[in-house]
Amino acid sequence: MKLFDFFGKWLGKVKIGSKQTVVIDIPPELYYKEMAIYTATSLIANAISLSEIRTYIKNEPVRNEDYYMLNVAPNKNENSNYFWHKVIRKMIRDPAGAMVVEVKGELHCAESYSLRQERPILGNLYDGVILSGGFQMDRIFRAEEVYLFRMEDESVKPLIDGLYQDYGKLIQTAARAFRDTNGRKFKFKVDAVKAGDAEFERDFQSIIAKNIRDYMMNEYSTYVEYDGEELVEESQNKQAKSADDIIKIRQDMFQIVGQALKIPQSLMTGQVTSLKEVCDVFLTFAVDPFADTITATLNKRATKEEYLKGNYYQCYTGKVKHRDLFDIAAGIDKLIASTTMCTDEVREEIGLMPLNTSWSRQHYLTNNYSRVEDAAKPMDQAVKDTKKGGEGENE
Repeated sequence: MKLFDFFGKWLGKVKIGSKQTVVIDIPPELYYKEMAIYTATSLIANAISLSEIRTYIKNEPVRNEDYYMLNVAPNKNENSNYFWHKVIRKMIRDPAGAMVVEVKGELHCAESYSLRQERPILGNLYDGVILSGGFQMDRIFRAEEVYLFRMEDESVKPLIDGLYQDYGKLIQTAARAFRDTNGRKFKFKVDAVKAGDAEFERDFQSIIAKNIRDYMMNEYSTYVEYDGEELVEESQNKQAKSADDIIKIRQDMFQIVGQALKIPQSLMTGQVTSLKEVCDVFLTFAVDPFADTITATLNKRATKEEYLKGNYYQCYTGKVKHRDLFDIAAGIDKLIASTTMCTDEVREEIGLMPLNTSWSRQHYLTNNYSRVEDAAKPMDQAVKDTKKGGEGENE
């Protein structure tokens, strides 16, 4: 369904662009699903935004214009955080994925686009690319000219929508039962003479009904009863009903969305107990697939020839988790002592500026680490000396 068809269904003959106010009644239960999808999308997008898009030239990391564009500001109007949030949101919500086009050396995430022609061998053609602000580009893009961030053939959003059709009905039923049980109901009794009087009917609509409504809505109020009238509450003996059913269904909806996007349930509901284990699972199964897709899409656009030369991109998620220097001090020592990383590499990894000195770029090895052959030499020499000594004694 097109956007204008959707609004036309609700707005009828209201002229688009007119000053007439239009109110669309959105079912409250729809917000449960949207809140669950927003939570999951935000978690993944935040993790990607905290990642570093590394650029390599001849297999060496560099900070060039591409690095600035991918990690700081892809265009004049957006920063990288906002940009990657938009990309991840479209990857999750749009079955067609997120398309990014390069315009005058800047990256722009398309609001929408169309597949003009599907060409399995020569590469697809795309048109109807609309950027932010409704700006439509009047050109055709080839597949090798765009960044198309898309993970799976089956989009998760339609699946969640299908599941929610039944869950929406359950939420409606639970909410209606809650209102019916906890709502206050009154019976207004009048004698038979007044019931058939036309003047009383007019007074009831304009005065009495308003007084009754004010009496029920206000915390401190007084209602005046006249002869032949009686206001009786029918809900005094009903047992109050809690909102547990609604809360359980809402939690179940969050768990379904989290399961679809491989996010731990405790992270979706905000009840995290073992943070390290939960973050490891979240990064491995929810974030890393998106990071790998970003890496592959950027390198695909940069061409195979550049990749084989050692010129490539990498979406590195190792810096997503918060690190306390005092907690990881022992690990830092091991990384340097085992020659795994030099001092500057460690400093960059934990968010500190590299020293860029000759000694900070060197690799060190403590005496605790050595080759098996080197460690075995003194022992072999001792065995030889022992044998020689024994032979001398025998002589």
